[in-house]
Amino acid sequence: MGAYGLPQLKAASGYKFYDEFDNDYTFEYPKSYVGRKNSLRSGLYLSDFNTTDKVVVETFPESDIDNIGASTVVQAAVIKLINPANDNGGDSKLFLPPANRIKTETKTFSSDNVNNSNNNNNSTGSQEYTYVAFPSETITRSGYQIRRKNLAVVGVKRGMVYVLGASARSDQWNKDKEEVLRHVVESFRLR
Repeated sequence: MGAYGLPQLKAASGYKFYDEFDNDYTFEYPKSYVGRKNSLRSGLYLSDFNTTDKVVVETFPESDIDNIGASTVVQAAVIKLINPANDNGGDSKLFLPPANRIKTETKTFSSDNVNNSNNNNNSTGSQEYTYVAFPSETITRSGYQIRRKNLAVVGVKRGMVYVLGASARSDQWNKDKEEVLRHVVESFRLR
């Protein structure tokens, strides 16, 4: 990637905690990733430019699900992660996975007493997250076929959909990489 003027960073072990005051979400990501705000849409893009592993956060109003061409929030999340060019134009060829290749699991986490300093056991509610795993495929302008494995989490709060997607190329996928990306996805929380 150095030939393209992208930074060559040494791999660093451990995680950083993403907690920006202006955003309604937090998560952990590998220390070696470089981040930037998405200049074309709301959200965030983090990547290891040496391996092209990436973490993307997409946010959009729940009312946009029909406009995106989806029937469920999970379909909308996959479309946003796989085909952002749909919003921005371009001639990329990104292929959405068939529905039978999208695996989901829903979990609810209690937010009881997370920030309650007096421990009076008052319930502050819970948040539901849907975890998603799916493959994706891209044909680049040069004709290269790139397959990726994707892990994601989707949460809806106050009419907004928050999606964190972590992915790596299929030919670089291994147990260690899956563990790192799963950690990132499972650390995602809405405030």
